[in-house]
Amino acid sequence: MVRVNGYDWRIMLTSSNHPQLMRPDGSFTLGCCNSENKTIYIVEGLNKTYFKKVLCHELVHASMY
Repeated sequence: MVRVNGYDWRIMLTSSNHPQLMRPDGSFTLGCCNSENKTIYIVEGLNKTYFKKVLCHELVHASMY
């Protein structure tokens, strides 16, 4: 759990084909920020460096909500 702008956000590691990671065109992304349920979804199994990049990217999205 991480606090962003006064809200608690849950970080969830998921499979690469989790429905939350599906883009409108049917492809999948490595991370997603859902403002409705305050959850950041990230594909499990990323190496440490790439995980940090994806997490930082999604935290920027969370800070915009």
